[in-house]
Amino acid sequence: MLVLWKWIDASSIAVFSRKSLKTFSDANKDVMYDLMKREDTDWRGLNMGVARSVYQQQQIASSRMKAYVLDDTVAQRRGRKMKGVSCRFDHTEGRHVMGQQVLTLGLVTEELFMPIDSQIYVSQSKAHDLIRDFKDKRSVVARRYEEATTQSKPEIAKGMLGRAKRQGIKADYLVADAWFGTKPMIQAAQSLKVTAILRMKKGNMKYRVTGTNCQQHLKTAPPHQLKSAPLNFFI
Repeated sequence: MLVLWKWIDASSIAVFSRKSLKTFSDANKDVMYDLMKREDTDWRGLNMGVARSVYQQQQIASSRMKAYVLDDTVAQRRGRKMKGVSCRFDHTEGRHVMGQQVLTLGLVTEELFMPIDSQIYVSQSKAHDLIRDFKDKRSVVARRYEEATTQSKPEIAKGMLGRAKRQGIKADYLVADAWFGTKPMIQAAQSLKVTAILRMKKGNMKYRVTGTNCQQHLKTAPPHQLKSAPLNFFI
């Protein structure tokens, strides 16, 4: 039921329970919330299993172009007793907000985009601890929370890419914005034998291709050279 509510024009679980849940079950919204609170529910495994089935049934492996896509979104949280949140800069609003940064991995081809995996990232900036400990620190939820609070974004991204490849969901490229244009992310892509196409941040970084930074290269390079720039220049 929780997999369906997002696709039935319902803005929240409460709205879904009130308008559509009776179509599928006699349960009320409390059952839905109780399910979400379970510490042994492997949502990542469910998401990955659905993605693997779609990958196989749609024969995506035969697509000419396949690329992993990494992106992050700030999920703003409001309330007096927020847990597992930290201070993040939201570029859509242009200010710092309290919330959770959600990393998402998807697969794109000429025909479709398929979500594969996602993980919350909690930084150390004004981080709010949990109100109460997990009942079982070995549970799925406890292990994922530890991952969210102890690993860096490149480490989380590398883990998601590795799980996707182990499930047989393969791609030739990794596409991401400037937030992932870092040496650890490039090294992670190389270790997984994936060509990284990353937007790089403007700065004083020296690119080994030319020995200059990005702005210097754009000023001095002839127009025809920019049009035929090798792919490796952008990683």
